[in-house]
Amino acid sequence: AMLIYTFASTYYLIRTVNVGTPFKDSLTKEQKLIKKKSANKRRNIFRNGLLLGILYIYITRPFKLCNN
Repeated sequence: AMLIYTFASTYYLIRTVNVGTPFKDSLTKEQKLIKKKSANKRRNIFRNGLLLGILYIYITRPFKLCNN
């Protein structure tokens, strides 16, 4: 599943390089500020999730039996 997701993400990035950003270009300065604040908040939440996931994997070691 992760290989398929990686392939789809790479394909998306390659295909959308020249598409442009018509929605982003239409935003006012105030709307861009709101978007930036929201993006920062969501980025921090995602980073916290990554850290919690790493910590959980480190503590519980769910794949320990796979080494045998």
